[in-house]
Amino acid sequence: MASIHRRPDSQYWHAAYFGPDGRRILRSTKQQDRQSALAVAMEFERASKLARRGELVEAQAREVLKDIMKRADMGETLQTVSIKSHFDTWLASKKTRNADSTGERYGTAVAEFLKSLGNRASKNLTSLTVADVQRFLDQRTEKGLAPKTLNVDVKIIRGALNTARRQGLIPNNPAEAVELPEAKSMERGTFTPAEVKMLVDTADGEWKLLILFAYFTGARLSDCCRMQWEDVDLAGETLTYTQAKTGAKVTTPLHPDLLVRLNKLASTDKPDVFIMPQLASQRTSGRRGLSETFKKIMRKAGVDSQTVKGAGNQMFSRRSFHALRHSFTSALANENVSQELRMKLTGHTTEGEHRKYTHHEMDNLRAAIKKIPSLN
Repeated sequence: MASIHRRPDSQYWHAAYFGPDGRRILRSTKQQDRQSALAVAMEFERASKLARRGELVEAQAREVLKDIMKRADMGETLQTVSIKSHFDTWLASKKTRNADSTGERYGTAVAEFLKSLGNRASKNLTSLTVADVQRFLDQRTEKGLAPKTLNVDVKIIRGALNTARRQGLIPNNPAEAVELPEAKSMERGTFTPAEVKMLVDTADGEWKLLILFAYFTGARLSDCCRMQWEDVDLAGETLTYTQAKTGAKVTTPLHPDLLVRLNKLASTDKPDVFIMPQLASQRTSGRRGLSETFKKIMRKAGVDSQTVKGAGNQMFSRRSFHALRHSFTSALANENVSQELRMKLTGHTTEGEHRKYTHHEMDNLRAAIKKIPSLN
């Protein structure tokens, strides 16, 4: 039976009871009133008995604590917050105090993290473990995301959990124990196939096709958005267009992924001149241009733009829409397609010009295009 007594040198009553291992425990109730102290002591003993029987699961432990606070008349209740609830609240506060682009980036990481938890997202925040955060990182890694993107993801989750720790909702931050991947240097201005797929999945309407055009043809933004149906030979599976920048005429075989999309779109029999009529009428540059829209798609997809500090401390992004052109030539180079064939496919006229985009005969060209990994 639990008992209480007061030490001569303390203002609080102390409880005496038997612990889970059978030994007698003496601890402060933090109460000055005798009746309140006795109530706390009885709850200590109840928790101890449950533990001895192996019945003190998390839910019961929390109920015991609630009873202690209630019976001791502490004037407060135990906070119970679910994982999803905390992250939703934290994200809302971030969105009100940061730029839209930052809010979108945070939102992507939080949504993917909660998705990785499944039904466990409704569990109490205290149930979150290091293994949960590590599983989230592993799933993002399996998608082929760049190390810098993965680092940002984990740091966002760490930030949300640090807020919870400071608020007293959790004793420690499980994300702190997860080791961040080494941010190895990447080829300048390229996307992985997994990142291109994420961009396509995130984009709406004609933007899906526009991204595929850039990635599978290496064409510039101004050329991609103004492609016309007369440029496409679906039977011959080729695309022939004149580059706006150089005036060079380029013929490139259609990648199977792109061919499927075009055949499906062509079956609708729309009498449009342009393949993407809505985008064809829009500006490519400027604050409201297509380039800025693509940056928003990147942020929403959670794909890092690799922003760095340049000359005069001016910030610039290593990856923009033009990086899809870099990705096209680099994908070919990674499949050991010769430089001569790569130059034909991108329309570069000099070896020096082509080297800016490469990092590391029609039948030959078609075979080269098919080496670019499918996004399906």
